[in-house]
Amino acid sequence: MNKSSRRSFLKNSGLAGAALSFPSIIPASALGKDGAVAPSNRVQLVGIGLKGMGGSNLRKLMTVQGVQVIALCDVDRRVLDSASKSVEAKQKSAPKVYQDFREVLAKEKPDAMTHGLPDHWHGVISCAFLRAGVDVYGEKPLAKTFAEGRAIVEAARDNGRVWQTGMWQRSTGNFRRAIELVRNGTIGKIHKVEVGTGPNGHQMPEAPKAGEKPPAEVDYDLWVGPSAEFAYDPRVFHFHWRWHTNFGGGQLLDWVCHHPDIALWAMGKDAEFPVAVEGTGTLREGPWDTHRDYDYTVTYADGLAVNISSKFMGVRFHGEKGEIYVNRGKQTCSVEGLWDKDLGPDAWRCPGTTDHHQEFVDCVRSRRRPVAHALAAHHTTAVGHLGNAAVFTGRKLKFDGGAGKFINDTGATAMLSRELRKPWSLEKV
Repeated sequence: MNKSSRRSFLKNSGLAGAALSFPSIIPASALGKDGAVAPSNRVQLVGIGLKGMGGSNLRKLMTVQGVQVIALCDVDRRVLDSASKSVEAKQKSAPKVYQDFREVLAKEKPDAMTHGLPDHWHGVISCAFLRAGVDVYGEKPLAKTFAEGRAIVEAARDNGRVWQTGMWQRSTGNFRRAIELVRNGTIGKIHKVEVGTGPNGHQMPEAPKAGEKPPAEVDYDLWVGPSAEFAYDPRVFHFHWRWHTNFGGGQLLDWVCHHPDIALWAMGKDAEFPVAVEGTGTLREGPWDTHRDYDYTVTYADGLAVNISSKFMGVRFHGEKGEIYVNRGKQTCSVEGLWDKDLGPDAWRCPGTTDHHQEFVDCVRSRRRPVAHALAAHHTTAVGHLGNAAVFTGRKLKFDGGAGKFINDTGATAMLSRELRKPWSLEKV
């Protein structure tokens, strides 16, 4: 019996004896009165990977009415303890805590999971929870590799799960307005799209001291997980893991689900793969092995070319009748008065809402597809995988999206997947 039918059965089977078995005074919260949500309708949530955006997403989801955090999991007990105290202060009850996600799967029965995991863990953990019948709010990018992104899409589809990616700009007013203006042809046919994601200007942390070991509170082997074995180095750990290819894809992959995603959604390209890519870049110093600067262009079957670079921040749409620029907290439009123009009742509108986390919870309850669903995230994240392949190889590449490989380039195709360290697998844990 699935969770929905089980709850309905328990609710209905108790009605006959209600008059005899209920106490004379029942808390309003138990019946869902006075704005409270009855226990049978609460969304029971677990949080995994709680540092940075993982903790931020957890806190935002806790503010949604009817969400109850039942368990937390992180390989770093310091992070775990801090998150647990935050949850207890908010909901007045302590969640269970775990250091290994496999224990969560074995002992808990959540409705939903939110994760802020490093990229190299997205595929294995997401697939495991989706197969267990759990809806997921997953951080971007969708996955470390193209193959793992496809596995997440298939797991969500095959198990009927709701998936919302942390592509929160899809739920932000000025980005949505820019998309609607472009989609409705207000600046005419778009002949050029430029996307800027900024360079990797992060400061390198200090090198490890001789014989330095991982913090005692961290299960470091579990943190490395499905990636190749990697000696502890604080320059490639919390937050900074993303600049090393064993764990992330650099600034290029880290940002592809933000500004590039907005450009692709506006152009209706978040439902298809590019057919070609080429680019260049400049690597950071070791131990980081991803690019400080990059400039690459993906081309679609209809000839549309989208340029993505580290030269600026935001999205520029160049149309026959004008230009629109949009970035976080700002926008410009070359056509006077167009930004505030009424588009009319028949205009195309962005689906979803302007509350990314509320929408996820609403979709968990209604089973509607969220605005940042897994398939859209896969098409967007793939642009980052293709970009990295082109920039690292320096070759002009042709891509077969259906087959998930580059045409006549086995070396570049090898970059779209990886061998997982045993015993980890996308099929089982």
